[in-house]
Amino acid sequence: MGDEATQADQGVVLLNPASGASRGPNNLEELTALAAAHGLRLRPSQRAGDLTRLACEEVRAGCPLIIAAGGDDSVREVLWGMDLAGVFARPGEERPYFGILPLGTFNNFARYLNVPLDPEEALATALTGVLHRVDLGRAGDRLFTESVGVGVDVAAWKAFPKESPSMFRRLWDGAIAVLKAITVFRPRRYFLEVDGRLQSFRAYHITVANSSHFSAGIAIAPHAVIDDGNLDLCVIPSLSKLGFIMAIPIIFLGKHTAYLRGVRYSQVRRVRLWSEHSGALLRIDGRLGPPLPAEIQVIPQALPMRLPV
Repeated sequence: MGDEATQADQGVVLLNPASGASRGPNNLEELTALAAAHGLRLRPSQRAGDLTRLACEEVRAGCPLIIAAGGDDSVREVLWGMDLAGVFARPGEERPYFGILPLGTFNNFARYLNVPLDPEEALATALTGVLHRVDLGRAGDRLFTESVGVGVDVAAWKAFPKESPSMFRRLWDGAIAVLKAITVFRPRRYFLEVDGRLQSFRAYHITVANSSHFSAGIAIAPHAVIDDGNLDLCVIPSLSKLGFIMAIPIIFLGKHTAYLRGVRYSQVRRVRLWSEHSGALLRIDGRLGPPLPAEIQVIPQALPMRLPV
């Protein structure tokens, strides 16, 4: 890494300049100066996959604080690089601190952790905040911060167009994708082995969540606690198309566990999930993943982070 490692004892900000509807490039000079004012280096990505590579390099060089600057996808790409470097196989006290500089459109994970959206406050928090050890999830060989899911949301992800340039357009495109998905999706029977116990549901949607929100701020797991060593399992039952459309506002606001009949909600540590239909896909955070079956588990206290009180 040459000169880039000269201040590795302080920490590094790994920036995706394209985050937040392409606002990043306009802030590159300002963010570089802001990072330097806090004794941090800034390394921007140049192409797809760079954040993962850079994070892996920083871990192997012994960097004690790695800050992901961007949206939720950028956060995960940095974590994948840390995973590739073997961070989560280390004892907890030997893992580098992790921080977030929220520059994305929705910033679900950062908002859930109460990370300040102001860049200067976010960096100060990553350096001086209160220590928490934050859980992560793993689906197969892929880490997730928010949730994995099957059912109607996978159909919506398939219908969603290429990422839109603004929050309003993404919300609009997302709403259209959901409506398209509802017209073609039929509830399916899923099988779950939950902490060694076999369960079966005919469901519209199943989520296994690490944190409360996903996608455009949907509060699918409103009771999730980020450091309790558990994932939250939420099963939305089989509904009519009209019934599901009417339930969307309730689900979006996280009120479905109290007001939607038939919802199953529980805390779990390990889930094996499969379907009666071959080829059913798993959603992993904001991307479509591999087909079922899937092995899903919590990584308790995976990330040491400094967060607000």
